[in-house]
Amino acid sequence: MDTQLVDRSKPVPLYHQVKDSVRERIEAHEWEPGMKIPTEKELAAEYGVSQITIKQALSRLDMEGLIERYQGRGTFVCQPPLVQDIFTLAGFSASFAQAGIEIESRLIGTAVIPASEGISRRLSIDPGESVIEVRRVRLAKNVPVCLQTSYFPYKLCYSILDRNLAKESLFELLKETCNLNPTRADEALNAVTVDDYEARILMVPPASPAFLIRRTTFNKSGAPVEFAKSVLRGDRCKFTVSLNAETTQNGRELKEGLIGIKTQVS
Repeated sequence: MDTQLVDRSKPVPLYHQVKDSVRERIEAHEWEPGMKIPTEKELAAEYGVSQITIKQALSRLDMEGLIERYQGRGTFVCQPPLVQDIFTLAGFSASFAQAGIEIESRLIGTAVIPASEGISRRLSIDPGESVIEVRRVRLAKNVPVCLQTSYFPYKLCYSILDRNLAKESLFELLKETCNLNPTRADEALNAVTVDDYEARILMVPPASPAFLIRRTTFNKSGAPVEFAKSVLRGDRCKFTVSLNAETTQNGRELKEGLIGIKTQVS
């Protein structure tokens, strides 16, 4: 091991140095996904630190979704992240399918409900007007990673109620059964913690960290046709942003390049 990675003269805490070192070793494929890494006692001897320091480092790597720890079994490297380009208008499952990754959808329920003030504002309809609510959980490799609730104006999208919403893409149904052609979407991302209901569906402890994505999708005429709220597990999702500098007529500016969502499942 490179002893420079654990330097007691640095102002950086030892557990943080160990955490960064273990992460680098995993990223360098010293330990492959699914492999068991050395025990806390073995790592403590290797790094020349206490087992408490090792425990702190591994706990943080566990929270980041890089490793998983099992009582009586040890610590294992998680599977590599899955990547979804959220710049595309494709549906959740379709965007993963492009990368050869199968996403399973399980329908929690559907209902026709009166639109709240917030939903009516998002869909540009009157408060109390009927909307279709579709609630689904999305799974990757049998691990729940996303709780998604979508709202559609009933007067435009009532025909989707006759379809298998557990199996079919809502995005494709808008085009096929409602004659709507989504052309753009506005999204907002927030860091949140899950409530008791979300925790139960996503199989995480209450108050676990998560990402909340609010997305409003518009058709060709500019009318909103869907408002969706997606809660993604914080221990299974990472966001990365690449920015490209481009020269325009008004001078040099930063323009958004690729934004990706990495959903990590074990």
